[in-house]
Amino acid sequence: MAGEKILVVIPAYNEEKSLRKSVEALVSILRTSDILIVNDGSLDGTQQVAASLARELPALSLLSLPINSGIGITVQTGLLYARSKGYDYVIQYDGDGQHDPVSIPAMLRKSVEEKLDLCVGSRFLKPQAGDFLSTGLRRVGIQFFSLLISSMTGIRVTDPTSGFRVYGKRAIDLFSGYYPDDYPEPEALFWCVRNGLRVGEVPARMHERAGGKSSIQFMGSIYYMIKVTVAILVEKIRSREMIKDDS
Repeated sequence: MAGEKILVVIPAYNEEKSLRKSVEALVSILRTSDILIVNDGSLDGTQQVAASLARELPALSLLSLPINSGIGITVQTGLLYARSKGYDYVIQYDGDGQHDPVSIPAMLRKSVEEKLDLCVGSRFLKPQAGDFLSTGLRRVGIQFFSLLISSMTGIRVTDPTSGFRVYGKRAIDLFSGYYPDDYPEPEALFWCVRNGLRVGEVPARMHERAGGKSSIQFMGSIYYMIKVTVAILVEKIRSREMIKDDS
């Protein structure tokens, strides 16, 4: 996007096996965008891989959290960095090989043309042969949150757990001050819709995880669904934020 200052934020936890390949795929599509890897206290060689990439790529920076703090704090760290540097858009892109960067130009184009505050890459809009649509258990959870958020907001949402996202300037500013900390994606999406931010979805290609480990395991799935559902219901009854419309 000509004239727009764009930062790709890559939250990384124990992704030494996939991080380099994910970054190389990203750079092949977005040759001029800045990249920030936020290492979330990884216990493997993620820090070393990221530091090596930072030495090789002038547009890539590295921040490392001293302990594992979770995806919410990791993403918020990237958003705080983006706000401090005056970026117009932040692309959240996983380092585990799941997100296909070929989808990013369409996500950015929709964000700019429709002045979206949050654009979500959805694996369920126009899926292609060979696309990975998550595991059966995860799909049940995704469908549940899709129905919950859609029924409570009147806006169709197909992939609320997707971490493949583009944040506009308003979302960067707002989420720099507050971002859900545990399983943030559905809650953050609902917060945006509830408070009148402009939200949209774009078809996005995703692949099976090439490295690292999901933050949601089988035994934690019930807890995940209960916690996020309660958080959304609590947000529903709270007063809406007074958010300035900068359109």
